[in-house]
Amino acid sequence: MQPQFLRVNEFCDRYAVSRATFYRLVSRGEIAVCKVGSATRVRASDAETWAQSLTDSPSNDIA
Repeated sequence: MQPQFLRVNEFCDRYAVSRATFYRLVSRGEIAVCKVGSATRVRASDAETWAQSLTDSPSNDIA
């Protein structure tokens, strides 16, 4: 069973991005985060939607 929320380090490991890139994505509004106390979490479904948008984007197609 997959967790409902990912920690920042879990997101970074799963999608091979740095912490700096993660927070850049958050500041651009590309990834929504939830705060649980002082901890930052990403909904697993939001992470999957973001990852899927990378493969669906026409700018990623090689002509």
